Amino acid sequence: MHVTNMFMTALVLGAVLTASAERAAAGPQYPALEKFTRAMKDGRKVKIAYFGGSITWGATASDPLKTSWRVRVTAALESDFPRARIQAIDAAIGGLPSKLGVFRMDRDVLPYKPDLCFVEFAVNDRDVNDSAETVEGIIRKLRACREDMAIVLVIIGNISMKGIYDSPVAGQQTELANYYGLPCIDVYSAVKTKLDGGLKTTDILTDGTHPNDAGYRLYADIILAELGRLAGARGPAKPAPDKPLTTNRYESATMVELAKLPDLGGWKVDSPSVVGTWFDQQPSRWQSSAVVPVKDGAELATEELCSGLGLYYELTGNGGPIVLAADGKTVLDIKTAQTLPFQRVSCSFALLDGPAQRRKVTLTAPQAANTKAAYLLYTR
Repeated sequence: MHVTNMFMTALVLGAVLTASAERAAAGPQYPALEKFTRAMKDGRKVKIAYFGGSITWGATASDPLKTSWRVRVTAALESDFPRARIQAIDAAIGGLPSKLGVFRMDRDVLPYKPDLCFVEFAVNDRDVNDSAETVEGIIRKLRACREDMAIVLVIIGNISMKGIYDSPVAGQQTELANYYGLPCIDVYSAVKTKLDGGLKTTDILTDGTHPNDAGYRLYADIILAELGRLAGARGPAKPAPDKPLTTNRYESATMVELAKLPDLGGWKVDSPSVVGTWFDQQPSRWQSSAVVPVKDGAELATEELCSGLGLYYELTGNGGPIVLAADGKTVLDIKTAQTLPFQRVSCSFALLDGPAQRRKVTLTAPQAANTKAAYLLYTR
């Protein structure tokens, strides 16, 4: 089946397969997704945010702007709904988990108020202990941004260090989707079934994680088919619960642009680097400004009501350390040096003991050369 027809076919089949009198009377199971589909049918402008990691960006595709799953999905929807005006928002950074995502979404996703947001962090979260909590923070912040936003969790797997194709966080992400009544597209399980049937990982993956063009085509086919089926599903819609599933310490995640602080102390405003280790990691794409220390030992101080603190910064060759402290006590001793060429973005974050309280927060740079920060991160 041609990729551009898979969504419409699945949409029709989904409606037919669930069209019992009882289910039909219940209406769409996923009202936000059904509303999004109706808007495309009506030829309205819709915004789709692709929020995730390097697989959402399209790493190791022959041309990520043409053959990644996100571009293939957008192109298929444009073909199926030629009157729709679709704005695709690339919010995918390689190699970084949802723990940064729950902060950077304030810049990269929420200002667009998308009609549909794909959330894909399963691969980058595979070794993150509090992944369920940070993904729940993302869900709750998206809900707060727009109650009618269609939020779709996308679960993708990769080959572990033990050589096993798996997805350790698939269960918890499925649980979150079920708890919030959200559609969830399990690419991992669909691919695992094909691998069990004889498909080789080398047929679809370049390095055990990132797909080749055939792999991205397969991912897009799975996503489109499931998106159409879910958009046409009928049944009782689950209202969004007020009570969180986890301890929910990240719904309050906030970024402060350091360059906009009224007093930078011994730091000064600079520009993010325009040369990235990879394009999806190029600092100037993801950081609106930067600050750099004027001299060794330079300090920047501010006050925040916070229960956790972190920093969003650049990694660079020979980068110097940054000490992040609260009320004079070191919270993070951040290393910004990397051995890879050029620059890329990274983050560090730590929850503090006790409830949120107003604290004096300081950034100190023992080494001024090649040290660059962009945003203070905090939770309340």
